[in-house]
Amino acid sequence: MRGHTASVKAVAFFNDGRRIVTGSRDTTLRIWDVEKGTLLGKPFNGHQGGVLSVAISPDDRRIASSGQDTTVIIWDAESRQKVFDPLTKHTGGVHSVCFSPDGKRLASGSQDCMVVVWDAETGAILATLEGHGTKWVFSVAFSPDGQKLASGSSDPTVRVWRTEHTEFLFEINAHEDWIQSVAWSPDGRQLVSASDDNSLKFWDASTGDSIGQPCIGHTGWIHSLAISCDGSFIATASRDMTVRLWSTNTHQQVGQPIQHSDRVLCVAISPNGALIASCGLDREVFLWSVGDTLKLHDEQEGRKASEEVNMEQQLRLIDLVSIYHSTSFHSNYESLIHICAELKQLLCALITRC
Repeated sequence: MRGHTASVKAVAFFNDGRRIVTGSRDTTLRIWDVEKGTLLGKPFNGHQGGVLSVAISPDDRRIASSGQDTTVIIWDAESRQKVFDPLTKHTGGVHSVCFSPDGKRLASGSQDCMVVVWDAETGAILATLEGHGTKWVFSVAFSPDGQKLASGSSDPTVRVWRTEHTEFLFEINAHEDWIQSVAWSPDGRQLVSASDDNSLKFWDASTGDSIGQPCIGHTGWIHSLAISCDGSFIATASRDMTVRLWSTNTHQQVGQPIQHSDRVLCVAISPNGALIASCGLDREVFLWSVGDTLKLHDEQEGRKASEEVNMEQQLRLIDLVSIYHSTSFHSNYESLIHICAELKQLLCALITRC
């Protein structure tokens, strides 16, 4: 879908799943009809520089955007008018905005190295968070319960605050290069970070400890990540001109890379998990159906898990038979009864699978 006249830096699905909003370095925001693949109405005009981030309020009534002009703007999604004057606290380009789950607060992260929390209903500043030193903040994300706020920076760390009283909780030395994107799992138990070191990593949201192996496969910086609403998979957008899907369970790539003709700068997942939206330097907005790919992956993982269980049962069966034939074992009548019962259970399970 083409409409922007410069690279598209930001994309987000409305919660109704029927529309997406995009933000571009052409200074505009645009809304698209997902089913028809067409523009809806006129562009949003108000930024004096490229748009770097967009976010949708939980009730779909407002859109937040931030830009290279150092401002944050909250828009009425229906009228396309600013709710109030642009928010001006940052002194550098604002790379990320996000609404709290209740829609009452808005967080922004900037290349001025600060995170600012705003009252989304009045535009008042609630808190200014410093801690990334002299390094840019590329990403901010509220936890699903709204009680914590995470930020990713070029330092390259992830910092986590408690939103009440803006209490600093901990820092994660997460990557070897700039962190471009952070997100929470839907249950709030994990944090995920994407970096210019080409990797995607998982962290315990309570302790900051690493979880499992990183997702490896991209050959260029990862600019953006998104997690599905059910938490089953992640989509990433990269400088290597691909979008990739990853299993949150195995941390393995799902299906083949989705190819663009130029760098991919942003990615979003529809609320039902069936569509991916991706945009980048090619100025176009793409929608990809991933339902069949995910279904095939789930079937393959299911068969693999079944085979592993089957093998474990066969090995246990061999052990039990060996024990049964042991001369010393037969003197223990109670153990014999227990082994026979377990043998019966395993044989029934194996026959069922056959």
